[in-house]
Amino acid sequence: MKRLIIALMSSVGLVCLGVGSAYSADDRIQVIKDRGELMVCHAEALPWGAKDPKTGDWVGTDIEAARHLAGIMGVEYKAVDSQWGTLIPSLETNKCDIVMSPMFRTAERAMRVLFSNPSGYETQGTAVHMDSDAQSHADLDKEGMVIAVGSGTADEAFALRFFKKAEVKALVSDKLSTYFLEVATKRADAVLTDSSSLRNFIKQNPGMNLRIIDDAPLNSQGYAYAVLPGEYHFVNFINVWLETIEQQGLKDKWYEMITQE
Repeated sequence: MKRLIIALMSSVGLVCLGVGSAYSADDRIQVIKDRGELMVCHAEALPWGAKDPKTGDWVGTDIEAARHLAGIMGVEYKAVDSQWGTLIPSLETNKCDIVMSPMFRTAERAMRVLFSNPSGYETQGTAVHMDSDAQSHADLDKEGMVIAVGSGTADEAFALRFFKKAEVKALVSDKLSTYFLEVATKRADAVLTDSSSLRNFIKQNPGMNLRIIDDAPLNSQGYAYAVLPGEYHFVNFINVWLETIEQQGLKDKWYEMITQE
């Protein structure tokens, strides 16, 4: 009996050690500093981040934020190309240390990642071709209407819930322009994405002949950066940093710089 008790206690001890090690990593900051590089996943959204067609470099407010964050950590910044549908898988497979795109804080995503405090708040909206008769979101939710969205995005998930009759057409692409082109070429009746991207893209591309549906904004919520589950030290550092750049007025400075270029 005594040997059995000792064996059981040893087994319990090993299990506890295993559980402890699974939750004790929380070492992403040290990993980044040892590597000397902060790897950041980005997906296209305006004005947060997009590839400059002339240079191929990422530009945007989140790019400036990522550079600043890397500087605070004393390491180099490395941009990692991604798409909205692959941001979380890229994080989970350690292709990057953090996702720095305006990712909506949904419950589904929170089961897979650890979100920072909101870095901002946003709504969603729709845009149609200038020739369209649609004047409201209700006008779009009809049989035969096609709504273009990015595959694997919060836009797709929301559109599938919101539009009961229209077809939701999910497109796989790392280019924001792909979704708008569907409407410009009349392969879709509308595009749904965040309101800032709608405004900025249409302003920058008047030749596509698109207009925003003048209706109440949809689905207001916070967006945030994301790290792997368990990285509480890292996310706490990010939250403190977010407060600091807000207080120093850096977020407004980056926005003005990017939107005036």
